Order: sequence, then structure tokens, then C-alpha cells
Amino acid sequence: MNSPEVDQIIFRGLKLVYEDSTFAAVDEFKKLIALLPDDPIGYFYVAGTLQNMMDDYRNYSYQNEFDQYLNQAIKTGEERKKRGNLTAYDYLYLGGAIGFRGIHEALTGDWVRAFVDGLKGRNYLQKALEIDSTLYDIYYGLGSYHFWRSLKSRIFWWLPFIADNRQKGINMIKLTIEKGKYAKEDARFALVRIWVENKEYDKAFAMINELDKTYSHKPFLLWFLGRAQLETRMYEGAITTYQSLLVALTSSPYYHPAGEVECRYFLALAYYENNDFQNSSAQIDSILAYKKDSDKNESIKDFIHQAEDLKKKIQKETKSG
Repeated sequence: MNSPEVDQIIFRGLKLVYEDSTFAAVDEFKKLIALLPDDPIGYFYVAGTLQNMMDDYRNYSYQNEFDQYLNQAIKTGEERKKRGNLTAYDYLYLGGAIGFRGIHEALTGDWVRAFVDGLKGRNYLQKALEIDSTLYDIYYGLGSYHFWRSLKSRIFWWLPFIADNRQKGINMIKLTIEKGKYAKEDARFALVRIWVENKEYDKAFAMINELDKTYSHKPFLLWFLGRAQLETRMYEGAITTYQSLLVALTSSPYYHPAGEVECRYFLALAYYENNDFQNSSAQIDSILAYKKDSDKNESIKDFIHQAEDLKKKIQKETKSG
């Protein structure tokens, strides 16, 4: 069990994370490192904070700093493991850190290493559960593993040793929402992504509406709201959502052109699907202005290409019309 002092730092830091005050949250979590330099806990929370910001704002200029803290969390956790007598919390943060690494590997397309790290992280979380079955934050990590492993290996479900454990994972995440200590809010946000990936849009909209009451105009929610609206052909709603997201991204201290380009592409796509070719073309022109940045960023390059393809579609349709 963590001390009251550690709990206070964690809860203050998490509050700042949910408020998108990344730098302040990092400073808060660094207090854990000063307090417990040989424990993975502080390094884990700093790495997790940076990961959240990078994903929300598509700003990966903090990647080296993220790697530094993540590797230190894993290193300190494995050193404690060698000494023996790990607590449930030690296994939780060691498994969680390896899970973070697996998520990054998946985002960069390294699926083999992502599966290896996912399995290793899951094994550590299982050990944490064996030590303390009342540590309900563990179920968030285990549930995420079961859901995403099942989703990404769906082409192998016909094999007898690979099952569809998506619902099992969802049920575990719900248990964290109900009884978790630190990960309640993270688990709620995780369900938004899961509902959209699982094409359970009504549940996604309900969870987004619920979270938006507390975290209005949070980029994470806007990204997934816009995606769900596009996938359900709610084009006018998607236009409004991506306009709000664009404001949130461009006015943020964590701004990066990659986030703006991606958002503008989906805004252009929503206009296009809504037969508003003029506004779609205007967004495409704004995207193509970042062509000079595309050599330095693969994400920008990908959306430049998609924007160019969309521009050709518009030109073809306007000529034929």
C-alpha cells in the first residue's frame, strides 16, 4: 500500500493530467522520483503523462524524454525484481511500464515486439493480482491487454488456442472503473477508444457525453467523437467536432503541425462527405501548405498524400457535375 504522501502526489498529478496541464503534472510526478528514486512508480507516471500528451496532440517531439523515463521505470522495476520480494505495486508499475512500451511499438507498427511486451507486461500484472486481488487498478492493464490482443489478432480467431477475449477485457476495465483507486478515469477514457474500435457507437457517444461534462473540449474525446461521427455518417456533427478540435490543438502549448494536419484532413473529409467541396478544398489547401514539413514527419507525409487524393476526387466530381 502506498503512503498518504505518495497518494497525495499521485492524485494531484492525475488531476493535472486530466486538465491537460502536462508540464505541471510532470513536475508533480517528479516529486515521486525524488522521494522514491529506486522505485518505478515516479518514472512510470512521468512516462504515462508524456505518452498521453503526445497521443492527444500528435506531438512526438517529447519522444526521447518519454523513452528516458519509461526505460528507467523498467530498469528500476527489474532491478527490484532481481533483489526479490516485489510488492503488488512493484509488479503493477513494472508491468504497466512494459505495457506502455508495447503500446508505443504498436503505434509505430512493430507488432511483433508489441505482442512480446504485451505478454510480458500481462504476466507481471498477473503476479500483482496474485499478491493482492483487491488492487483493482490491475484490471485496467489486464483488460486492455485482453481487448487489444484479441482485436489485433482477429484473423486468427479460428485457431483453437486464440480466443476472442474482447468482452473479457471490457469487463475487467469496468471493474477498475467501479473499484479502482488511481486508474478509474483512465479506464473510462480507455472505454471510449474501445467502443469506437468495437463499432459500438451508441456506447461511445454516451461515454464521451459523460466525460465531456467534466473534461470539456479535451482533444482525446474530440478525436474519437469526430471519428465515430464520420463512421456513422453524422457529417455535420463531425464538422463541428473537428472545428472545435482544431481550435484546441492550435491554441495549445503542446501544439505540433502533425496534429493540425491530421485534424484538417478529417475536417476536409467531413466537408467532402457532406458535399461541401468548397470548404473541403480550403482545408486541403491549408494541409498542402505543410508539404515542406512532410519530409521530417511520416504522419504529415501520410496525410499530405491522403489530402492530395481527396483533392483529385473533388476535381473529378466537380468536372463531371
